[in-house]
Amino acid sequence: MKRLTLIVVSSLIVGLVACATQSIPDSQIGLSKASVFETQTPTPYALDGKGAGGAAEAAYGVPPLIPHEIASYQTSRENNMCIACHDRPGQTKKVGDPNDPQPIPSSHYVSAKPGEKLRVSGANYHCELCHAPAANVPDLVKNTGPKPKR
Repeated sequence: MKRLTLIVVSSLIVGLVACATQSIPDSQIGLSKASVFETQTPTPYALDGKGAGGAAEAAYGVPPLIPHEIASYQTSRENNMCIACHDRPGQTKKVGDPNDPQPIPSSHYVSAKPGEKLRVSGANYHCELCHAPAANVPDLVKNTGPKPKR
C-alpha cells in the first residue's frame, strides 16, 4: 500500500514539474485573444436602444431590454413617461408591427378595489429598476436557446 501511494505521489510531482516548465501563451488566457500586455480600448457605446434586436428577446426570467433611448424620460411619483405609451391593460402586442409599443404585462397591474380601473403596481412603477436600455454592443455569449413564451 505504501509503495502504491509513493508511486502515485511521485507521478503527480513529476507531472506538476513538467507542466510548470511549459509556458502558456498570453493569447490563450481569458476570453480575449489579444495579449494581456496590450492596452485594449473598449468600443464606445451609448444606451440608445440601437442594436437591441436579439438582446431584446430576453432569456427566461430576465426582463426584456428597452429598445429605445430613455435618457430624456423622467420618472417621478406623479409621472412615468413609459406608461404614456405602454399602459394598455389586457392587450398584447400586434404581430408584425414593429412600431407598436409592447404593452405592460398583466402581472405589473393591481386593482385597489373590485371593479376599479387597473393601475401599474408601485413595485413595477419604476421600469428602469428591472429593464435596462439596450446598447449597440455585440453579445459576449449568444443565446441560442428557445425563445421564452410571453
